[in-house]
Amino acid sequence: MDTVRRWMAGWRLCRGLEQPLEYDDVLLAHLGLPGREREMFTLTDDPALIDRLAAAVTETTWLTVTTQYGDAAAARMGAAGLQPFAEQKVLMSTALRNHPQPATPPPYQLSVQTDGPLDRVQLQTPDGTVAARGMMATVGTDAVMHDIHTDPDHRRRGLGSVVMGALSRRALERGADSALLMATEVGVQLYRSLGWLPEATMVTASGSASAVRSDLGAVLASR
Repeated sequence: MDTVRRWMAGWRLCRGLEQPLEYDDVLLAHLGLPGREREMFTLTDDPALIDRLAAAVTETTWLTVTTQYGDAAAARMGAAGLQPFAEQKVLMSTALRNHPQPATPPPYQLSVQTDGPLDRVQLQTPDGTVAARGMMATVGTDAVMHDIHTDPDHRRRGLGSVVMGALSRRALERGADSALLMATEVGVQLYRSLGWLPEATMVTASGSASAVRSDLGAVLASR
């Protein structure tokens, strides 16, 4: 799925990751996080691919399957001995020219910081508290948005929409015409209200530390 590649191109920049390795129908990202050292992202939801990759999944090497059938993919992963996470995230997209750009409500102040392909947006209170934030990476004509968050004390004031609008405005200035993001179950409602559409479900699973797993390189190289 080319949409996964496009999303990955920006997501890895937002997270400061190296270019992922691609093995035919799998992208392998090195995250280097405690408990999440590596993650495989599939470009298809072929059941045979899930079964093959399951052999390389451990507690610290995760597998994310992008699919139109989240529950079926989770069941397949479970049957292969993996532990799918309860939350199924959603890959979403939108056309930037149609994105709402609401004004910043008082007393909040909007700031935008740019660093190469990255832009970071913050909404701050007069005392400097960060009430809401978000970031994005622009790659070609795509803007990939990431880490959209509103502090619990400042929710239900439309701040998330303001952050998204500011990011979309900056993306248009950079020449992007479309945007992508991976949404949590909580975030989907906000993004839908702003015109974003779901592209696919992303189901992630880890494995057991006690399970005997096959060599990752051998699994990825095999067909």
